[in-house]
Amino acid sequence: MKYTLYLVSICILSLLGCQKIDEVEKPDKLLNKSEMKGLIYDMVLLDAAYGVNEKKFEDMSLDMLEFLSNKYKVDSTQIKLNIEYYNINFDDNLEIYEAVKDSLERLDKLYVDRAKEMDSLKKLKRIEQDSIAKLDTLSPKKILKMQSEN
Repeated sequence: MKYTLYLVSICILSLLGCQKIDEVEKPDKLLNKSEMKGLIYDMVLLDAAYGVNEKKFEDMSLDMLEFLSNKYKVDSTQIKLNIEYYNINFDDNLEIYEAVKDSLERLDKLYVDRAKEMDSLKKLKRIEQDSIAKLDTLSPKKILKMQSEN
């Protein structure tokens, strides 16, 4: 009896656990993978810009959806349908998001390298200004002595 009860319970749970995944129709204006990568990349950057400085973003009165619609020549419904279509196609979606991730990592590295370069230039400028200030406080004899040492 216990065995039958367990078997019936497992069958019922299996049937309830199954889900029907509706196929998403191909959008009228299907963006290719490259365009979709660009769209997702732009969405991430716009979202980050909005998160960093919401007020400045609003002052520019830039609507993200309108911007993306104009750039990719699709309306907001087509953007939504394209996202849904690629979400169902797991392999394509994974490829797109990996490409976006790689692009964002390259952009991050570029900004980190640029920041390091700017910090180095500021440090050199500060050292130069310090040495000029130091020369201004020295007597002419000490300056000549320092120049002869170099």
